[in-house]
Amino acid sequence: MNDLSPETNPPGKYKAELPDADNPNLDAEEPENGDALVEFIESGIDAARERQTDVTEHTARAIARAIANALGDNGLTLGEFARTGAVSYTALSNEFLEVYNDPTTPAQVRTWIDWLGTYLVQANQEGSGWRFMINDAAPQLNRLLVATRISLGCTVSTVHIPASKTLEEVNALTRHLNALPTVGTTPFQVFLTLPDVDASANNVTDSFQDNYVGNFVSIEDALYGLVELEEWETDLHNFAAVRGILTKAVSIDHDMVEAQTREMYDLVEREGVIYAFNK
Repeated sequence: MNDLSPETNPPGKYKAELPDADNPNLDAEEPENGDALVEFIESGIDAARERQTDVTEHTARAIARAIANALGDNGLTLGEFARTGAVSYTALSNEFLEVYNDPTTPAQVRTWIDWLGTYLVQANQEGSGWRFMINDAAPQLNRLLVATRISLGCTVSTVHIPASKTLEEVNALTRHLNALPTVGTTPFQVFLTLPDVDASANNVTDSFQDNYVGNFVSIEDALYGLVELEEWETDLHNFAAVRGILTKAVSIDHDMVEAQTREMYDLVEREGVIYAFNK
């Protein structure tokens, strides 16, 4: 295995490799050498594929141990997660994304990081819950949106970007978004917070213009503006009058109408105003 010490391999210059036999993993009950660790990881990933779920915590920690072994002092946070399982995606991402985006990283290791990163995002509820991938396909960080707090104009908002983005890329994205003419408008800022909106997409401004419907002073106002609620109520009252039914005895359930409307539109409240977007 190559020398991966910080002196000869500063951050971003190392080559990620499989672990050697001299580094421990997890605890005494788990595999402690390279071959056993690789086998443990691969069997855990195979089981996750079969279940069509994320990997288990033990598999995620084993992956972290393998990467930490390869990085040495450059992988201290990964090593902490391997020992305790208590570190978040945000804390770990700087370490494993350097490995993930290194062109010399083996495809096997990059696949491991796809599984590790996806586990962390889901387990810590740091994602949007939105995956741009086939349900039974292996996870890919660039197709999984993770919640990220950035400054937009004078406000701090939570937007969603691919989990493969590095801190440097997030900072560049923040500068790009703040340079857009629409960044100071509340509707655009609200649009960027939607869980299925990739704030880093090249067409994010066009997507906003295509999907922004309007704003309303209340949910009730939104219902009348977005669906034919007034026409439905008129039809219902006419139906009742023809049959001699008191109009006050029949009414449309607005809660059900709201639920139906939310299936067609994203409705977001901010500072007392309802903003509506096409789903």
